[in-house]
Amino acid sequence: PPPTKPCPQRAHPGGEAEASTMSSALAPAAPVHPAVAAVARREGRRRTTRAPASSSASAQVETDADVIANHERILGIRDAPKDTVLMFSYGANINPYTLNRRGIGPTASAVARAPGRRLVFVHRGGYASLEEAVDEDAKDAGLGERTRGALGTVHRVSKTELAAVRRWEIGYEMREMDVVVADPPGYRGGDDDEDEDGEEDGDDDAGGDDAREEDEGGAEDDLVPGERRVRATVFLTKRTARLKTPVVPFSEYVAKIVDGAESMRLDEGYVAELRALASKAPTSNERGQEYFDIAAEWSEDYGFGFGAMFKRK
Repeated sequence: PPPTKPCPQRAHPGGEAEASTMSSALAPAAPVHPAVAAVARREGRRRTTRAPASSSASAQVETDADVIANHERILGIRDAPKDTVLMFSYGANINPYTLNRRGIGPTASAVARAPGRRLVFVHRGGYASLEEAVDEDAKDAGLGERTRGALGTVHRVSKTELAAVRRWEIGYEMREMDVVVADPPGYRGGDDDEDEDGEEDGDDDAGGDDAREEDEGGAEDDLVPGERRVRATVFLTKRTARLKTPVVPFSEYVAKIVDGAESMRLDEGYVAELRALASKAPTSNERGQEYFDIAAEWSEDYGFGFGAMFKRK
């Protein structure tokens, strides 16, 4: 795909730039998380100075080179091996340290949002998924209305690592969708750089028969200045693992999401909503039948063709 471009300001009928009145929920001014900076720091990079995109040439903004290196790896224009892909995590894998503990080592991680999507807990057992907000009623469901999309982290991982994650995600299917990341303050790179990844995100799946599918959902999204879209793989609940109605996530699980959201410094309001869920979450042992009541025919075989033979009572 062509190199990603930051979104220009769009003219407002009143004469002012409409986008200038909008703020990014990705908080690009927040300090970079230590897990994100560590990768570039291992390369022995030093601090650098870049001119801001919307100021005079005399005004200089000092931006940490670690942050720039991480951002450009996400965009695929720096040190992005051909066998890597972007993976968007919105649940327990928001924090790259969580992936590290399971043998997955992202070479870059950045806060991102899924435009037009809401975080909902409709996966068998009370786990998370993303659903499209297609009408006014749906927009009030789940988390992400105020931030114009569910928040999470986009990680650059190898295709081998993506295949490993896929084996954990029982009842999920891989899809590809656009997610939004924000440039660091003062960042001016990326506009004229060639995309070193080429079409690496779409020319190979992670192995097996369940190839990644294009996800055309999500509402049309207006980017604010400094935001840009990137293509990422995301795990969404299969029809055969979807609950009849959303539930409150169980406490052990939502605690991991809150911890990741706090560690990656997601939007404060979004984190507050997650904490509110955690305050009323049952423990895993307290989950009722609604946490296992699947909308489609289903059995403990996790969708291997025996659902019609062994219906859950």
